[in-house]
Amino acid sequence: MSYRSFTFSDLKKKFGIKQSEKRLFLDETPQIQASAWLIETLNIGKKNRLISEKSVGENLISPILTEIKLKNIETIELYSGANLSADKLKGLNGECDFLYTFSPQSVEINSPIISITEAKKGDITDLHSLAQCSAQLLGARIFNEKEGKSTPILYGCVSSGHEWLFLKLEKNTIFIDTERYYIKNLPELLGILQHIVDFYKD
Repeated sequence: MSYRSFTFSDLKKKFGIKQSEKRLFLDETPQIQASAWLIETLNIGKKNRLISEKSVGENLISPILTEIKLKNIETIELYSGANLSADKLKGLNGECDFLYTFSPQSVEINSPIISITEAKKGDITDLHSLAQCSAQLLGARIFNEKEGKSTPILYGCVSSGHEWLFLKLEKNTIFIDTERYYIKNLPELLGILQHIVDFYKD
């Protein structure tokens, strides 16, 4: 078993993790203007044939995540396709589409804080995608605990590239945001991502 195999039923039965919905971010979350590099990169990416999760990740999701990394280059690192092994016997292991960690310029994963999962078939409300991201958040929490770094609150996101849905793991509950964020409103989306990074800086 791995992160990709989890369902919400598995998370509840094995770990007591339940799910709920609520709004995660306030309207006053600052907006961040996209750089010229990001705008040009996304415009080029949109012209490619986005026929797979991999192509969406490379052309739309990765540039947005890289933009935030570059704004916090002394603080966070971005990993793509990295293996996060928290507890292999319990199935909390496997590849993560994208991870932010507090380990700038590190070749090894250290202190995962945000997990981003590519939406299955482009559907951010797909339960498989949401459960996979939730399992990765639980894995990140256990991984951090083993490293002696407590992270009682962790954020995740399921993205189709054009649409982004955020999650939060707090205690034994996965909170799924009632709001959606969109690539067509880049300042708002970048502001949410930066707000999450700032949460861990404080």
